[in-house]
Amino acid sequence: MRTSLPKRLRLLPLLLLLVIAHNAAAQIGLRLDAKFKRYLRYEKIDLTLLIHNYSGNTLIFGGEDIQDSGKLSFTIDTQSRHIVSSLDPSANPLRGIILRPGERRQLTLTLNALYDLQREDVYTVCANVEHARLPNIHQSNSVTFEVREGTRLLEKNIGLPAESDTAMIASLQVSLMLFNDGIGTIYCLRVEDDENVYGTFRIGPYIAGSQPQMDADSSSAIHVLVQVRPRLYSYAIYSMVADEVKLRQQQYYVSDLNIPTLSRDTGYLRVLHGRLAREGIDYELRDDYGNQERSSRRPSRQ
Repeated sequence: MRTSLPKRLRLLPLLLLLVIAHNAAAQIGLRLDAKFKRYLRYEKIDLTLLIHNYSGNTLIFGGEDIQDSGKLSFTIDTQSRHIVSSLDPSANPLRGIILRPGERRQLTLTLNALYDLQREDVYTVCANVEHARLPNIHQSNSVTFEVREGTRLLEKNIGLPAESDTAMIASLQVSLMLFNDGIGTIYCLRVEDDENVYGTFRIGPYIAGSQPQMDADSSSAIHVLVQVRPRLYSYAIYSMVADEVKLRQQQYYVSDLNIPTLSRDTGYLRVLHGRLAREGIDYELRDDYGNQERSSRRPSRQ
């Protein structure tokens, strides 16, 4: 007597064949990752893309010959169904990349330098790689993250040094902000004017009851002092370099009998009280907020 299999079981071999055929056709392996699940508006959204060349041939991207015309693009969907526009449709982050057979390459790409992601929304992103020598467009896994605004805690307007005594003095708005990154509340710094944002930085975790301090010196460098752990304080100096604000100096202080504080008593900005913290003794590196966020070593400094 002949018995028939349930329909769903009969479909399994067919599905398995489709998966095998798909994997066999995948001549480029792609893996996309985002460091954070939530980003502050105007913060750099850096994604990591791992590319693996399974084609058995050397692939040249963005070359002058038509057979070398390979490129990278992104598909971006939003929760609000808002259409995300490209800032430069001709941009090709893979231009000049040469992948030899079996080679793996990891790229870090600032997504909001390529696409307009200023709007508060939930974004789902995947990477697409195509090449004239490959029959198919290859797509990565998708990553999802949010873009949200923070709450301004301290604000200060500063002027920039002018090129001459008669030139107009440009001004910047500096904001120390609180931002919920999906794990907890953190301090962030934003520097902007009416037209541009020159830098957005994650400073460290918010400590309830602490009083952050922010000021600018005579050269318009921005000094920020915030408590990031019990008895541990982050002291950072940011300066305008060309058209971008960059971190110029990063130090950590441990409180002694008094709380570290920014002071102009000697005519220039500096930290009074406390002592310089020693890496590996008073604190150790962590990766939660990049190189700027660190934690005190337990239990001796708690």
